[in-house]
This record gives sequence, structure tokens and C-alpha cells, in this order.
Amino acid sequence: MLRTDSQADLVFYNGKILTVDPDFSIQQAVAIQDHKILAVGSDQSISRFASDNTTQVNLNGKTVIPGFNDSHHHFMNRAARAYNGIRLDQFTSVPQIIDALLAKAKELGPGEVIISNAGCAAELLDEGRTPTLAELDRACPNNPVVLTFEDGRHTNTRMMELCGITKDLPNPTKGMIGRDPETGELTGVFAGTAQRLLLSKGSSATGDIGVFTEDQLYTAVLWAQRLANSAGITSIRNPSLQPYEMVAYQRLWQNQALTLRIAMDVNVDHVNLSVEELEKELGSWGIRPPFGDEWLRVNGVSELWVDQSTDGMLNSWSYSTLPLVGEGQVNYRGIQRLSCDKLNQICITLNKLGWRPLVHAGGDVAVDILLDAFAAADQVASLKGKRWVLDHAHYGQSRHIERVKGMDLVVAMQYHPYMYYPVFALYHSAERAAHLFPAKEWLDAGIMVAGGSDYSKIPASPFEGIYFFVSRQTKKWGLIGPEHAVSRQQALQMYTLNSAYLTFEESIKGSIEPGKLADIVILSGDYLTVPEEEILDLKPLATLVGGKVVYQDQDYDVKFPPNLVR
Repeated sequence: MLRTDSQADLVFYNGKILTVDPDFSIQQAVAIQDHKILAVGSDQSISRFASDNTTQVNLNGKTVIPGFNDSHHHFMNRAARAYNGIRLDQFTSVPQIIDALLAKAKELGPGEVIISNAGCAAELLDEGRTPTLAELDRACPNNPVVLTFEDGRHTNTRMMELCGITKDLPNPTKGMIGRDPETGELTGVFAGTAQRLLLSKGSSATGDIGVFTEDQLYTAVLWAQRLANSAGITSIRNPSLQPYEMVAYQRLWQNQALTLRIAMDVNVDHVNLSVEELEKELGSWGIRPPFGDEWLRVNGVSELWVDQSTDGMLNSWSYSTLPLVGEGQVNYRGIQRLSCDKLNQICITLNKLGWRPLVHAGGDVAVDILLDAFAAADQVASLKGKRWVLDHAHYGQSRHIERVKGMDLVVAMQYHPYMYYPVFALYHSAERAAHLFPAKEWLDAGIMVAGGSDYSKIPASPFEGIYFFVSRQTKKWGLIGPEHAVSRQQALQMYTLNSAYLTFEESIKGSIEPGKLADIVILSGDYLTVPEEEILDLKPLATLVGGKVVYQDQDYDVKFPPNLVR
């Protein structure tokens, strides 16, 4: 029991506190002591925790929620690419992209490669197209350029010269080098396996993982975490981390420079290594999760792949439009990255070693295969209580629900269709794409579904995810699958408490309850009552991590003392 005479460092009162506790109770005030929640309740009950040394903030009816927890965000890699390149996800027109390239070329100087993050597609731009080769050449005649769009990588002439690519170079298997249909001249677009041609002759920083120094990673995270805080994000699970990336996180942790709580998932080469080699590698580390503290922890092994992304999801139906990776195939239904036997053996081995996998399975058949592999591991040693994770389940079906529940699995879903619905509709049909991420049925069945982004956007917007799951509206293409819409309460739980549960941290964060970490967000509007379309307009006025203000909107005129600001 907390002592009634405990003194709070900070009290927020006269507000609407959405606690996300088991009853989803709504309170008026919250008291914070050191880095934890001291008490939550009515204004009167919380006032006794205030003293002359307590900072008291009148919320004036503002809504307070737990900090957002992104359960699947390749944060460090996306931060490094955005910080060191240009931020395609921020642009809505071709001229904006050209202006950014001009500024970056001036910043870097001649000869330096200009890269980008991803998160943009022709459908998202006002012109309905991406920049042409001529436009890229005019903007950057002296800098190699490679931009990552949803349909592949777009380059200028200098980049193709750097990589030794000429118009006579044949298309690689399951890849396409863009050419003008009339003249045969190169267009600068590389799709499918042809993108690998851009990883040669000094241009390796254009890769999806990227080649960045520890200092570049460190600086990029310092920058990006503050943007994440501005979106109300206080925690992230970062999949697919290489050892050198984990070292950068460790350095941030050692310097007490983190304003985000990070759960790290270790990357292993599960495709090319044998099961025996994988076991030897993991066994030699001498650690196993959970390992770390509330700021930085090792969480699991990921991202293991059953199938591929949008153009390679393993489905029980044939694709409507054939992607490059399926070129020449009849009744193409996606790509299986691992044999069933190898996946089964990997899961059994990870279970034996005390590691839990977090596995990419998008198509409905991929989910079948994954659940078979998890069942094989479960037969050797029960998975109950281990919270093994099914990542994505884009096309999860009713037939999967009882198996997921039976093995006590956690599911991490994202809001890809909000931004990229046309890509799913193109390959899988509009009818199929309407049923992407059927979160309601799974939540209503008692499955723990955690929300995330998996985006290149810095910052990723939790309110875009919440809006999609609540409304089932896409960014520009209307409503899809309204029967799958969840309640506002469910959506908020997905992006707070459920994500904390995924990383075994629901006892210390994810809700506003006494004894938990003081990770909270003050909102500009009332999340529970604003019109549905205005959920997208909600923004944090202030974000606190561990009781310290890590972000404050310039128009929020509360004066916090220096000791409560990081």
C-alpha cells in the first residue's frame, strides 16, 4: 500500500484520465512521484499528495492517456535512413521531393550518394507519379541518387554509372530494370531482384539495412526519438536489429540519452544458416530474454519470415495481378521463404534455448504454416505463458483463432492498408484486401492483439493506426471491411497495454495505475468523444516518460520546472 502522506513531484488535476486499467476507468487526476505513478483518482483524493514543493498542473478538462507503445517499428534503420537522406514519407508532390534533393545535394557536396527512407508511393503524390529520370538528373547532376518508393528504387544517371549499369544489361530473374518501351533507354527504376544491382561499387548505403557508422546511428536515434515523443510514443519494439545497431542502443542507454523505451529483437540469418548453425550462434551468446531494464531490453529473435511482403504473401488464392517475383508463374500464390521442416526445427530449437521467435506471416496459408511450426514446438515444451508472437497476420482467418488462443500467442498487427491499400487491392483483389487485419474478431475472441506501425515514417503516427482500426477508412481510397472495425477503447488498448503485454511489461507500463512508470500523454482533444474523422487531428500537447517532459507543444503554455524536463 502507498502511504497517504507520500509527496508527489507532479500532479495533474481537473482532467479526463483514461487509465486503460482493467475497468477502463476514467479519473480526474494523477500524482507522479519520481518516475512512477503515485496515485490516480478524483481531484479531492489526489490533492492530499500535493505539497508546497509539488508542481500542480490544471488540465482544464484535457484528456490524458498512457504513452503509446509501437509493437513493430524498425526504428533505428528508418531513423538512420531518414536522418542521413531525405524523408520521402513527408512529401505529397514531386516538386517537394526535388526541393529536398536540391537541399541535400547542397548539404553533402558533389559526389556523395543521396539516399531516402521509404513510405511513399505514386498514389500518394499529387501528380500520381514519381519523379522522372530527367527530373532527378537536373536536380542532382553531380550526386548519385537512389530513392526508395513502394514499387522499387528510383535512381539518376550518376547512380547507374556508379553501379556500372547500362541499357544492355539484361533483367535479372524476377527483377526489372526500367526501360522506355519505345527507345529502350533506361528510366532509372529498379524493381524486384534488380534492386540488388544498386548494392555494388560503393553504394551499399542504399540497402534496406543500410551501412551506417555507430555515430550515425547514435545521432539519428537522438533526433528521431524526439520526433517519436512528439507523436506521443514512449516505447517501441524494434525488430531485426544487427549487433552493431544494438551497440548503438547500448551506448544511448549508458549515456542516459534515451527518451524512448526500447525492446530489441535480435536478427539472425534464419534463411541461410542451418538449424545447427543457428543453435550454435544463439547458444554461444550466453543470454536469453527477458534481459535488461525498463529503458533497454532484449526481447526475442525476429523478424523470421514465413512469406514475403505484399508481392509475396502466401495465400490460398491466386494473385489478381502478377508481381515481378511471380513472373512467368501460373496461379501464383506467393512465396514461402522457409521449408515447413526447417521452420518447425527452428521453432523447436528456439523453444529449447529459451528464445521466442516473432515471425512474419502475412498470407492466410503463411499463418497456417506458422501455427503448424509453433504447434511442433509446443509439443516438445508447452508455449503457454511464453507469449510467442505472430507478426502481421494480414489475412488472418476465423480458422486460425482457436489455434492462436490454444497456444496463448500474441499477435502484432499494423495499419498498412491506411497508406497502401491500392497495392494490396492490385495484387490480391479489392474483395480480399477489404479483409486485411481483422482485428475485431480476434480481440473479441480474447486474443491479445498489439498495435504497431512497421512504417518508414519518422515519426509513425499512432493516431493513423487507431483511426484505421476504429473507422476502417484508408487515406485516400475510402472504407474497407467495416465489419472489422474495433471500438475506441480496444484500439487504445492495442497501442498501449496490449503492446506492453507483448514484451512482458504490462505490470510496469501501458496503463495509468499506481506503481507503474509515469509514461503519459496529454491530448489536444477528447479521444473518446471527438467525431471519428477528427481522431486524425488529435495531437500530444505534452509527452512524459518516467515523469519527465520529453515533448511539449509550442502552444501548450504550461510552465514545467527544469527538474521535470529532459
